Amino acid sequence: MKKLISSDRVLTGIFYGLLAVIALLCLFPIVFAFAGSLNTEAEVVRNGFSLFPETYSLETYKYVFQTQGFRLLNAYKTSLIVTIGGTLISVVITVMYAYVITIRDFRFGKFFAFFAYFTMIFNGGMLSWYIVTTKYLGLKDSYLAMMLPYAMNVFNMYLVRNFMKGLPYELVESAKMDGAGHFRILWKIVVPLSKAGIVTIVLFYALQYWNDFYLPLMLINDEEFYSIQYILYKMMANIQFLAANPSSSMAAHVVLPTQTIKMAITCIAIGPIIFFYPFVQKYFVKGVTVGALKG
Repeated sequence: MKKLISSDRVLTGIFYGLLAVIALLCLFPIVFAFAGSLNTEAEVVRNGFSLFPETYSLETYKYVFQTQGFRLLNAYKTSLIVTIGGTLISVVITVMYAYVITIRDFRFGKFFAFFAYFTMIFNGGMLSWYIVTTKYLGLKDSYLAMMLPYAMNVFNMYLVRNFMKGLPYELVESAKMDGAGHFRILWKIVVPLSKAGIVTIVLFYALQYWNDFYLPLMLINDEEFYSIQYILYKMMANIQFLAANPSSSMAAHVVLPTQTIKMAITCIAIGPIIFFYPFVQKYFVKGVTVGALKG
C-alpha cells in the first residue's frame, strides 16, 4: 500500500513538472517579446534580440507614443468600444441562434442549421461583400462598421449549440408546462446552465474584435475610428517604407527602431488580453472541451 502511495506521488510530481515546463514554454514568447522591446536598436542590429540585453532602453516606447500620442489613446478607446460592444452584440445573436436550432419542435431548425453551415463553405467574395456592406448597409466610418460584419461566427454558434444540446431537455419541457415562453426559458434556464460555453465564445469574440485590423482597413477612412491594431499596422508599414527609402524621407538621418518596434507593438497590442484572460480561463477550458464533444 505504501509503495502504491509513493508511486502515485512520483507520478504526480512528474506530471506537475511537465506542466511547469509547458507553462514556461508558453510564457517564454511573451517574456522574450517584452525583453526584446527593451533592447536598443543598435544592439539588436549588432547581436540580435536577447532575453537579457546589455542595456535596457525605453526609446522604442517613447518613439511610439511621441509619434502617435493622442491618436494611440483614441485608438485604444475605439478598440475598447468595438470589443465590448461587438462582443455583446455577437454573443446575444449567437446564443439566440444556437437556442433556436436546438428546439425540437421547431420545424425549420434543420434548415437554419444548414443555412449557417453553408456560409462556412461558400461566400460571395470580397468585392460583393464590400459593395453590400458599404452601399446597401451603409457601414462605413462608424463603430457599427467594425461590429456588425462579425455579428455571428458560425463556429462559435455550433460550439454553443452543442453545449445546449447536452442539457436535459426535460428542463425546457417542464418550463413550458409551467407556462414559460422561449425567451424566459432561454434567459432564465438555458443561459445560466450554459455559462461555461458562453464565456468561451465571449473570449473568442473579444480576441477577434481586439485583434482585427481588416475591417478598419476596408471600411474606415476617418482617423477618429482607427483601432489600435490598425494604428500599429500603419505605423509598422510606414517604418518599413522609411527604412527602405531613407533618402526620400525626412528621417534620412534618424535611426528608426525597425526591429525593436515589432516587439513593442506586440506588447502594446496584447496587454489588455493578458490581463483579461486569467479571469475567464477556467470557463474557457471547460467550454471548449464540453462544447466540442457534446451533440
